[in-house]
Amino acid sequence: MCLNPGEILAGRYRIIARLGQGGFARTYTAQDLQNPDNPPCVIKEIPFPQSENPQVLERARRRFQTEVRALQTLSNNSRIPQLFDHFEINRNFYLVLEFIEGTLLSQEIAQGKQWTEAQASAFLWEILEILNSIHQANVIHRDIKPANLIRRKTDRQIVLIDFGAVKEISTYTSSNTGEILTSQAIGTRGYMPAEQHDPRSFPQPYNDIYAVGIIAIQALTGRRPTNLPQDPETCDIIWGYLTSEPVSDGLRNILNTMVCFNFQQRYQSAAEVLQALDSLQSPPPPQPPPQPWRWLLFGVAGLAAALAIVLLIPRISPLIPSISSQPTLPTPSPDGVSSGEKLLVQTSALWSKQRGINECADSNYPEALKLLKQSWREDRRDPETLIYINNALLKAINAEYYTIAIVVPIRRNQDGSILNANLAEELLRGIAQAQTEVNLGLLAANENNKDFPGQGFLEPKAIKGKGLKIIIADDGNIKSYAVQRAKDLVAQPDILAVIGHYTSDMTVETVDIYNRNQLVAISPGSTTEELTRKPRKFFFRTAPTTSIEAEGLVNHLLSVNKKKVAVFYNPDSPFSYSLWEQFTKQFEAKGGKTFRLRNYNNLSKNDFSAEAAIEEVEKAGIKAIAVFPDGQVTNSVENAIEMIKANGDRNWIVGPWTLYELRTLEVAKQLKSVEKLGVSVFWHPLISFDKKFPQNAEKLWGGPVNTRSALTYDAARTLIKALEMQPEPSREGMQKTLAAPNFKAEGATGIIEFDSKTGNRKNPPKRVAHIVPCSREVFGVTFVPNEFPTAAAAGLKCD
Repeated sequence: MCLNPGEILAGRYRIIARLGQGGFARTYTAQDLQNPDNPPCVIKEIPFPQSENPQVLERARRRFQTEVRALQTLSNNSRIPQLFDHFEINRNFYLVLEFIEGTLLSQEIAQGKQWTEAQASAFLWEILEILNSIHQANVIHRDIKPANLIRRKTDRQIVLIDFGAVKEISTYTSSNTGEILTSQAIGTRGYMPAEQHDPRSFPQPYNDIYAVGIIAIQALTGRRPTNLPQDPETCDIIWGYLTSEPVSDGLRNILNTMVCFNFQQRYQSAAEVLQALDSLQSPPPPQPPPQPWRWLLFGVAGLAAALAIVLLIPRISPLIPSISSQPTLPTPSPDGVSSGEKLLVQTSALWSKQRGINECADSNYPEALKLLKQSWREDRRDPETLIYINNALLKAINAEYYTIAIVVPIRRNQDGSILNANLAEELLRGIAQAQTEVNLGLLAANENNKDFPGQGFLEPKAIKGKGLKIIIADDGNIKSYAVQRAKDLVAQPDILAVIGHYTSDMTVETVDIYNRNQLVAISPGSTTEELTRKPRKFFFRTAPTTSIEAEGLVNHLLSVNKKKVAVFYNPDSPFSYSLWEQFTKQFEAKGGKTFRLRNYNNLSKNDFSAEAAIEEVEKAGIKAIAVFPDGQVTNSVENAIEMIKANGDRNWIVGPWTLYELRTLEVAKQLKSVEKLGVSVFWHPLISFDKKFPQNAEKLWGGPVNTRSALTYDAARTLIKALEMQPEPSREGMQKTLAAPNFKAEGATGIIEFDSKTGNRKNPPKRVAHIVPCSREVFGVTFVPNEFPTAAAAGLKCD
C-alpha cells in the first residue's frame, strides 16, 4: 500500500510525507501521536513477498524478527538510527526509526570534485569504526553507499542508515523444488562486490569493506564506481592515475586491498583495516603520476586495447584507458553491443554469469558454457544468459552458424544504473527461444547434452545443418544511442539481419541507416504509420500498424455504446501521435466524437496530473477515455497507469498494447473493479496460433511470456525461414526473400507474410483484452481476450 499525508498508521503514527521509495521498500516521515512533543520519526514500509507459498511468508516473518532484534542490539550505537517500534499491517512489515537530520554523503561527493588524502583517511576512520561495531554484533549492512550515509546536522558525525538485510525480506520466493530463496541480490551496482551479485551468497564483513573502499576511491577520483576502469586480467579497479594529487603508497595499498576483486585477498574485518590505517607512518614521497605524453599516445595507438577491457559490471560510459595491452584478446564489440563478452542487462546478475561472461571475453568458450549453464540453472528467467549459452555453444563445438542481431531498450537513470529492464527481457525471451530451437539441432541426443536448456521439449530446428548466433544491442530508448547502435550493427558484415528497433521513436530515427546499408531491419514493436508513408525496401515488421490497432479500440468502445471519448497521448512520439491520428479518424468516421482537453491531453508532461485529468473529463460530461502512451520513451506509460488508477471503474478506458504489462495489473489489484478497461493485444496464450509456443515457453522460462516475447519469436522465426530459403544467405538475399510474393512463415501470432511495397505485415493479429479476477495470478487479476468474459470461460484455474 502507499500511505498518504495525514493517514494514521497503527492508530498512532500520522504520516507527514513520503521520504523515498526504492525497489524493496518505501519510507515516510511521521509524527508519533502518543509522543507529540518528540521529533518526527521515519517509518519504513516493507511489502510481504509476492508468493502464494505460506512457507515463504513464514520465512519472511522470521527474518523480520531477526533483523528487529539486530537493530535493537544496535540501538545503543549513536551512529545507527534508533529503532522505536515494529509491526505488520495489510501485508506489510513496518519499522519505526529515529529521523536523522543532516546531509547525505552523496551530496558531499560531487561528480568531478576530488577529496584530499586527509579527507579520505578521516572518512575511513569514521565509517570503519561504525562497521567494526555492527560486525561485532554479527550484522552485515550489505548496501553501504553515499546515499545511505548521513552527516548529522547536530554533531557533523556520519550515521549509517537503511540496512540491506531488511530489504531482503520482500524478495523471498520459492523455487520449483520448494526451496526458499531470495529472488535478487541486495545491494547497489558499483558499490557491492562481485560475489554479492549472487543472491545465494552468505553476507560477510568483507562485502561491506569493499563498499567503504569504493566510496573512498570515488571521493579521491571524483568518479562514480561504474566509471572506474578495471584490469582485464585481474578485474581489480585501476584508479591511481585518476587523482589530481598523488595518494601515498600506504593509503593506496590499503584501498586496493579493501576493493580487491578476489574477496579472499581482501581485509576480512573492519578491525584489520583500522589496524592498517593506524600503522601508517609518514610515507616516502609518492611516485610522480604518468607523464601526459603516455596517455596521449594511448589515445591514438592504444584504442584497441582499451576497447578490449572486460568489465565485471559493464558501463555505458565512454571507453576507458587500459594500462595493460593484451594483443591476444578477441576483437572487441562496440559499447552497448554484446554476443557474450559483456553484461548488458545488469539487474541482478549471478556470480556464475559474471564469470561466464569473463570467459567468453577471453575466448575460453567451453568454460564459459559450463558457467553460463550453471547461471541458467540458478535463474531460468534470464534471456540474456540463454543467448550467451547458445553463442558459447557454437564456439565450443566449432559449429558453422549464421548471425543476426536484436536491438532492445534497457531503460536507465541519468547515472547509468538500470531503471527498468523488463521490456528488454520480454523481447529477448522470444528470440532466445527461437535461437535455442535452432541450436538444439546441432546437439546429439546423449547424456552430455541433457543439461542444455530446452532439451526434451523444444523441437530441434537447425538451419541447413548450421546454428544461429545472436548479437544483442541496447538502444536505451534514447535516440542518440539508437543511431549509434544502428551504425555499429551495419558495420559488422557477418550480421545478415536485425530485429528491432522496438519503439516507433527509435525505428524512425534508424530505419534509413539500415536501408542505406542494405541490412534488413524487422521490427516486433514499431506500429506508426509514419514508416508506411515513406516505405523502405529493407524494413519489415511483425507487429500491426497503428491503423489496425486503432480499429480494434474503436470497435471496442462502439460495442459498449460510447460515442464521445477524451483522448490523451504524446504528440512528440511517432507511435502515440500516429495512434491518436488513426483512432480519431476511424472513430469520427463511425459517428463518434473525440475531445482533447487543453491542459491535460499531453501524457508525457512531467507535471501531468491524472486526478485533474479525470476531473476535467467528468466536468465535460464525457464517459470514455482513450490513453495512448508511447513505448516507455517518456514517463507517459506511468501517467497512463495513474489515470487507470484515478479513474477506478467510473469511465470506460481503452489503451494500446504498451499498457499490456504487470504494472497495469498491479494497479488493477488495488481497484474494486476494472470491468471498463480494454487494452489492445496482438497475442495471448489462450489464442496462440502456434499452440506449442506458450506451453514450451512456460517450460523453458518457468513461467508465461507475453505479446512482446511472441512478436520477437515470430520475427526470429521469419528470419530463420528466410535463411533456410537461400542457397547462400546474404543481406540482399534476405530482403528479396522476405519481399517475395511466395514468402510465408509460421509463428506464434499466425502466418507471417509481407506487403512487398510497404514491408507491413499482411492480415496482422488484432485483439482487445480485459482484466478478470484470478486468485492464482501474481496480483490476483490477469488479462484475457474479450471473447472470454470471465477467467472460468477462459479455462483458467483460479481457485
